[in-house]
Amino acid sequence: MSERIESHEGAADPLVSAVLAAVDEPAAVCDPTGRVRDWNDAFADRVGPVDAPADASFADLVDCASDPLVRAVETGEETIGRGPLDGTGREVTVAVRPVEREGSVSAVVATVSEPTDPFEDDRALYEASVDAAADAVYVVDRSHTIRAASDGFTRFTDIPTDRVEGRDVDCLRELGIVDGEVFHEGMRGLRALFAGEAESRHITSEVELAEGAGVVENRMRPIERDGEVVGVVNVVRDVTERERRREALATNRERLATILDDLPVLMMVTDADGRIDHCQGMDFDAFDCERSDVLDEPIDAFESVCPDVVAGFRRALDGETAFATETVNDRTYKVCLEPLSVSEGGTTAEATAQAADDAAADATSGAIAVAIDITDRTRREKALQTREQELRAVIESSADPIAMQDLDGRFQVVNEAMLATLDCDREDVIGSRHEDLFPDEFAQRVEAQRRAVLESERARVVEETLGSDGEETVIQLTFAPYHGPDYEVQGTVSIARDISELERQREELETLTEIQELVQESMRALTGATTSEAIQETVCDRLAESAFYEFAWIGQRQPGERELQPAYSAGAVGDYLESVTVNVDGSDHGGGPASKAYRTGDIQVVHDVRSDPDFEPWREAAVENGFQSVAAVPLTHGSTTHGLLGVYADRPNAFSQRELDGFETLGEVVGFALSSAQYRRLVEADSVLELEFEVRGETPFTEASREHDCRFEIEHAVRTGDNRVVNYLTVEGADPAVGESVARSLPNLEAIRRLDGDDGPHFEMTLTDSVFQYLADAGARGERGIVEDGVGHMQVEAPADADVRKITDAMAERFPVVDLVAKREKRRTEAPWWHSHGDIGARLTDRQRAVLKTAYYNGYYEWPRDADSEDLADSLDIAATTLLQHLRKGHRRILEAMFES
Repeated sequence: MSERIESHEGAADPLVSAVLAAVDEPAAVCDPTGRVRDWNDAFADRVGPVDAPADASFADLVDCASDPLVRAVETGEETIGRGPLDGTGREVTVAVRPVEREGSVSAVVATVSEPTDPFEDDRALYEASVDAAADAVYVVDRSHTIRAASDGFTRFTDIPTDRVEGRDVDCLRELGIVDGEVFHEGMRGLRALFAGEAESRHITSEVELAEGAGVVENRMRPIERDGEVVGVVNVVRDVTERERRREALATNRERLATILDDLPVLMMVTDADGRIDHCQGMDFDAFDCERSDVLDEPIDAFESVCPDVVAGFRRALDGETAFATETVNDRTYKVCLEPLSVSEGGTTAEATAQAADDAAADATSGAIAVAIDITDRTRREKALQTREQELRAVIESSADPIAMQDLDGRFQVVNEAMLATLDCDREDVIGSRHEDLFPDEFAQRVEAQRRAVLESERARVVEETLGSDGEETVIQLTFAPYHGPDYEVQGTVSIARDISELERQREELETLTEIQELVQESMRALTGATTSEAIQETVCDRLAESAFYEFAWIGQRQPGERELQPAYSAGAVGDYLESVTVNVDGSDHGGGPASKAYRTGDIQVVHDVRSDPDFEPWREAAVENGFQSVAAVPLTHGSTTHGLLGVYADRPNAFSQRELDGFETLGEVVGFALSSAQYRRLVEADSVLELEFEVRGETPFTEASREHDCRFEIEHAVRTGDNRVVNYLTVEGADPAVGESVARSLPNLEAIRRLDGDDGPHFEMTLTDSVFQYLADAGARGERGIVEDGVGHMQVEAPADADVRKITDAMAERFPVVDLVAKREKRRTEAPWWHSHGDIGARLTDRQRAVLKTAYYNGYYEWPRDADSEDLADSLDIAATTLLQHLRKGHRRILEAMFES
């Protein structure tokens, strides 16, 4: 049947009906989707009657493993399939031929026939043959069904043969062994072999093998029975490595060709008269002529340019071998010149070949010169000589001993540092071994390390100890192999470095790291201490219990006293503190290191108590207790010193600078903790001291109060962190704008904001370096400041047992003339409602108290509000969300104090 049948759709097409009637075998016409459109009687007899052609699918009638109809539409070529008839289970062969119209498949004709299996009789023979093959082998019949596959197939693909035997070859694509392009190429080969168009087909393709992607060679040959091709056997051989070698060979050949093209070699031949008749190779850009310019020129014409080469040509023409080195245009060439001889009746080319075998040439027919550009090599040799000289200079200038030994361990090269270390002459060292120069045990260990480097051909760094006890030297040895021109290991290079001091520094660094961690742990532990006693106990116990210090104590100055009194101590000592007096009176500049540390706020160190003259009054007691070095650490916060920490060690020079830096931070943290505890004690105390200070001297507020006959009141200070204080200014007897003008003239003003209250406060001020901050650092609280008639008054609250002198000093830090004009003790009875509802002051944190106070005085609780959360957050320099969080927690704690009690 022709594959170019022109047909119309529908069963009534007379041409289609005529075609079907002319076919003896069962046949049907289907559209490209596989729907049966028409059939002949033989088809109806074979598959049974079809009542509804428009609804019948050919795939429903014959169940082929790989639908041949779909493949025929895709490829436009005849396809063959095999499968059982629906309902009967009888195996049939299906041949599908496409029908084209206007360049596309418009229908297909499918014929059904009884399967003929020429393989059945010889199946055992086929299976034994393919299994015995080392390559992968499989056999395909005319229906494109894989009839047998060898065990090699499984080895190649890691897919069992029962997954492909009996299935259409399309399963190779479905299983991912080949891609679509390779599959279609193989199908074209099968069709050509079945049609008798070829005796064999060889296809090389990339496939997926058991070990990954690879390259295979398919050798396809037909199987004939009675002159008819009944099958095709495909022998598949893994040629991955062969192809890779082929690609590598092609690459190497390409590289070789490039190298030969670029080699700086020039060949020049002259005849017997000395005229140049051949020239090739080498780029002529380095010369002042073209290649064609030298041909047929006498060699003597170049004597002025390269006289040595011309002289060499003359010797070669006389039958001698000559060599010359010439420099032309900054390029250096090495030239070898040989005579060319020719036998009688022979040609020049023949003479060249014969001269290699016949030493008795009849006559000189010319000369040949081969020139090599050695400019770069010459430069490299000079550079190498320079580098060798530089390397020798570096080796000799090294302070570390450097040596080179051969494979047998004999010293070949040593530098001056090595000779100085050994205290030997060079002649005594060269040719010797380790055992000739060092103690036996040390020499054996070092030689073992050197041998290990030779075996592994890898460098290694080791540390060895040389010397006797008490005078041992720690040496760091670096061994590395060195190679010769042939890249073979020739021996070892070694560098020795004395790292005894480095080891000592390393140990000191480890100790310092542990000490710094101790200091950090002490600071972290302070977060859980809320009272002065707990703070002192935490710090002293941790320091005294460490492996680095023997004793620690904290001293504080009591009101009205000149001496530091021990508040807490820790460590296994006797009555040392009873024999120690530290006078810290400001008018007394004696008192030793501890007194100086307290007065100045700087750490003082006694590195050796036996020799430091400033420590003489306490030396005997310290030595009796085993102390050899002391550090006096002031406990400061802001401008106030709250006490002194003394730390004692049982070794001299125990406190390095980095260690002291850590103690300085510790002193600040402890000072802050003591200040906070003192302030907390003030807030929670039942009785307090009320102090009133008079401030004189010219300030912007005192001058303005006289000029405008007005009164300024500054109160309700709130610390916001970063040494900033927010307080509130009220102006009485003058326009509030006067207060704003005066505030803006203050050098420590950061911000000022007008408030809406008519009666005050009128302004919110943010200040740095504020007297309220100084008082808080001293453990007191500035209640309010009043300025009128050119005089200022500061009202201060402090704990009943506070050091008034310390508070007075804090005032004096900020103002030049300060006098304490009133001092009285007062019991707190002014808050009757919260005494019955718990201690609200104790429940609120400092931040919560500051936020609540700021909100209240800014009119946050007025209706309508005078300030919103953003305004308050700006005043306190915090985020609005953080402010609202503090407000909610503060409100909750106040309500808890009211309702839970």
